Amino acid sequence: MQRRIMTSTGYAMLLGAAVAAGLSVRPAEAQSITQKAEHDELAIVAKSDPVMAKAMSKARATLPEFLSTAAAPKPGMEGFAVKVAIREGNNAEYFWITSFTPKDGKFSGAINNAPRQVHSVKLGQTITFDRSEIVDWLYMDGDKMKGNYTACALLKSASKRETEEFKKRFGLDCDF
Repeated sequence: MQRRIMTSTGYAMLLGAAVAAGLSVRPAEAQSITQKAEHDELAIVAKSDPVMAKAMSKARATLPEFLSTAAAPKPGMEGFAVKVAIREGNNAEYFWITSFTPKDGKFSGAINNAPRQVHSVKLGQTITFDRSEIVDWLYMDGDKMKGNYTACALLKSASKRETEEFKKRFGLDCDF
């Protein structure tokens, strides 16, 4: 089976499934995690969610290895992205940042999903951020997605059917 290459839209779709801002879906909006991802919708997660905290901890612990891989990818590796929060008042929204590069001890890259809760940034805008602000990372290795621990955290509370559907659709292998 041929798998679609991860595009900018693909990362935007994944944000909907992997945002770590806060999981409180009103019944009229209820849908599967895969459907949320496909429609670039937010998943709201409580700030105190222990599974999401573990996911972000795992991402930060493996960040040096990821950054090394991103700096010198092997053939078939592509679509490198990191996730950071943009804060605006009491709101925080997490964005995938693509085409990121290190510069002067910081990173810069393009916001790769449409803002829903914060309005100080827009899709495609280049932002600068510190390494300490990175809460997740991902890339494609052939048809397998690596990283994206925040999506894995959301899948822990999903049904078995939803989890299998998401993993099959996006090639995600959760290892925590």
